[in-house]
Amino acid sequence: MANKKEQIASKKSPFWIRVNELLNRSVRKRRGVNLSRLSTLVGAKATVVVCDKVLATGKLMHPMTIAAPAFSASAKVAIAAAGGKAMGIEEMQKTHPTGKDVSIII
Repeated sequence: MANKKEQIASKKSPFWIRVNELLNRSVRKRRGVNLSRLSTLVGAKATVVVCDKVLATGKLMHPMTIAAPAFSASAKVAIAAAGGKAMGIEEMQKTHPTGKDVSIII
C-alpha cells in the first residue's frame, strides 16, 4: 500500500495530491462507503474516487465508474450488475491523470 501511495503522491495534479492526503488519513477517520450512498450522491455515468472500502449495503441505481483501494466481493458484483465498473486507484490515475470530471467521495 505504501508503494501505491508514493505513486499517487508523485503526480503533480492537485486532485491526486488531495486523494493521497485522504488515503494517508488515520484509519479511525476513514469510513467505508455504501453503494446506496454513492447512488444518492452522484448521478448516472459518473466517475468517482472513494478513499476507503466500498461496501455493498443498498443498491446502485445507475451505472458509474468507481475507483477505490478496496471493494467487498458483493460490492463488485453489484457494481457490475448495474452496468458500472470497479477499478483500483492506480488504474483511475492512468485514465484520468489530471482528475478532471472525477469526484472524490469521503
